[in-house]
Formats: sequence, C-alpha cells, structure tokens
Amino acid sequence: MANPVAIADRATPDCSTIFSGYLAANASGAFKSFALNSKGQVAYIGDAKNPMKVEFQECQSLEVGEPHDTQKSGRIYVPSKNKCIAITNQQNAVGPYYTSLDTCNTEYPQRWVLNTANNNAIYWSGDSDEEGTILQGGCGLLGYKSHNRGVPVITHSNNQITVECKGTPFRLAKAPH
Repeated sequence: MANPVAIADRATPDCSTIFSGYLAANASGAFKSFALNSKGQVAYIGDAKNPMKVEFQECQSLEVGEPHDTQKSGRIYVPSKNKCIAITNQQNAVGPYYTSLDTCNTEYPQRWVLNTANNNAIYWSGDSDEEGTILQGGCGLLGYKSHNRGVPVITHSNNQITVECKGTPFRLAKAPH
C-alpha cells in the first residue's frame, strides 16, 4: 500500500509524473544505468547492480523561458529516496556542475528538460535569461560528460558524474542494464 505522506511530500501543485524508468546513459548504443553513490550523487558504475529508478515530473512553473513544442520542463524525482536530483553548484556561471539529492522544489538547480523530439532525451537547463535564449552555462542544454560513444567520463571520486556543456543527454530505460 502506498504511503500517502510520501506521495504528498513529492507533490507540487503544478508537477506531475509523465515518464518513469531507470536513469541511463546511452553508452556505445546500449542503455547503461546510473546509480547513486554513498554521498547521494549520480554515479556511473556500469554494472546495473544498483540502478536508479526515477520519475520525470513535468512542472508548469519550470517552463518559463523554455520552448513548449517539443520540450517538457520538470524535475527528476527518485522515489526510493523521496528526493529530486539537483545541481549543487547551479550559481556558477559555467560548469562543470555536480549532482546531489535534495528536497523536491521548482527552482533552477532542479530544472531539467525532456525533449520529446529526441527520443525523450533529458538535459539540465538550469537558469535562463528573460527571453529564454541563453541557458545556464551559455551553451544550451547540458548533459553528462562522456566519451564520443556516450560512455560517462568519471573524473571524480565515488564514480560521480559531471554535467557540462556539450554533454550527452540522459535517458530513461524501461529495465536496468
């Protein structure tokens, strides 16, 4: 039976789940699951032993300054932790950016975009100017740092990934890989 408190905690009046699955990298043409490390950061280990099941929640309040025709603005909710994936250093003008879990809200550190025209690719968009033409970092939508075949590049301890300009989009897989 569902815990009504947990459901109420994750609810924001204008946010609703539109997709769910395992947060994944499209690595060398195959989905590979991301996980959470011991510090609550998004990590890539590549063994699918602790895949991260998530929900993409579309939030109307996060669509300000974003195109609406093929993109859905929202946040990434991790049900097992009752928290959302957030960028810890969003205030920095340029990346790399780092992830952590935080209480769900509708602020820029949790502003992600799902692109329906690109097989539901998920990017972090962060803040934008008033016209919505210049996004966080000045380079457009941001993804995880990867090799040219989509395999995440790990440059920090605990297998933590970074989110950067010209990064690879996150994906949602139906099953852990």
